Amino acid sequence: MPNIFSSATTILIFAALLGVLVFVHEFGHFIVAKRLGIPVLEFGFGFPPRLFRFMKRGETEYTINAIPLGGFVRLLGEEDPSVPGGFAMAKPSVRAPVLLAGVTMNLLLAYVVFCITTFFSPPYVSLQTTRVVGVVPNSPAAEAGLRAGDYITAINGADVKDNFPLLSQTLRDNAGKPVSLSIQRAARALDPISATPRVTPPPGEGPLGIALMPYLGLRVMSVDAGSSAERAGVRAGDVLVFFVDPKGRTLKDQNELIEYTRTHPGLRIEWHIAREGRFIDPDPIAVQIPETVTAVNATLGARLETALWEAPIVGAQELWRIVATIPASIAQLTRGPVPQNSFIGFVGIAQATGEVAQRGGAIALLEWLGLLSLNLAVVNLLPFPALDGGRLVFVALEVLRGGKKVDPHKEGLVHFVGIAVLLGLMLIITFFDVQRLLSGGSIFNLP
Repeated sequence: MPNIFSSATTILIFAALLGVLVFVHEFGHFIVAKRLGIPVLEFGFGFPPRLFRFMKRGETEYTINAIPLGGFVRLLGEEDPSVPGGFAMAKPSVRAPVLLAGVTMNLLLAYVVFCITTFFSPPYVSLQTTRVVGVVPNSPAAEAGLRAGDYITAINGADVKDNFPLLSQTLRDNAGKPVSLSIQRAARALDPISATPRVTPPPGEGPLGIALMPYLGLRVMSVDAGSSAERAGVRAGDVLVFFVDPKGRTLKDQNELIEYTRTHPGLRIEWHIAREGRFIDPDPIAVQIPETVTAVNATLGARLETALWEAPIVGAQELWRIVATIPASIAQLTRGPVPQNSFIGFVGIAQATGEVAQRGGAIALLEWLGLLSLNLAVVNLLPFPALDGGRLVFVALEVLRGGKKVDPHKEGLVHFVGIAVLLGLMLIITFFDVQRLLSGGSIFNLP
């Protein structure tokens, strides 16, 4: 049996993360409902069956329940508009904030998490090039003659050099159809070659069957005026890829840069710089280490760590960066074959949690919590029945109808159907989660 279910620690971590996510979401509904005068009959820690009630304040019971995966709130008249003072009877200006409160709390949790992780982690940036480092035998790439070391510079005439998102999307858009690839091999441009991306590639291989060179760089947070970095043309916001050994290991953090400069005074070193997600030049830039390295110039004028006062700004930028990718991701799902592991359920999230814990430790788990919280917020905002977004649709319809409510029985039926569809989808996703788990597949396939 795969390690995810043989590890009690992983299961406990998963339960804790899921519990925090759901509890924070429900606490948002709870606190706003209280503020707006909607009676909360119960705030449950965990899901029923109930184990015991540990406190009652006013009309609210606080209970401990058997399934420790979050919590719930039970509002007065939640589904019945005939109950005086209840939720369903309240005005849209009251119901809408209560429904939005859970999503807002999940967004706030994600933001706080990103602020913490950006401060305690080096500002790593993953850069995916279009340089081929491996070709799967008998794949479309192998049949077309691609080799390790080749550089894909264009596809169907469009420049994709080191633009992995464009390359990946173009391949998916042209699945099953021949594409023209412009290749650079050993600094020499070859005649374009033709390859046909697969519609349904084997797991982990991709449409062409190639592995591309990934780099892990460090974002330059600021550049000192008159420093070696400024003279070399480095700007704040650039991503630095600096190799510290012949095997291709890149710089780990600012402390390693300081250690390197102190042990190599006067050396002329090479930095690869990426700007706006792409390397600005195929050739590295030269940076001169001073003959006398001091505490002031040891970083060469490039700060590669996040200051405490910057954490709220960088956390907001990280949150927005992820949110801004959502429309493109949704569009990709509607245009062609769905990328592997685009949808995972509870089993998949548990497996991913184990992988994150094993590879990245506590800070990585914290960042994973932020991503899950943001995902929960986005999913709940979708205008689908039974979700908060679906309930908001009925609030909006009531406003558009001049305050006339939709028949509660019809609304209840719509939400019931929505729940049934969601449960069906979860069963299907769980089937594939278990299938992947039993086959030894990974959630986070390496490039």
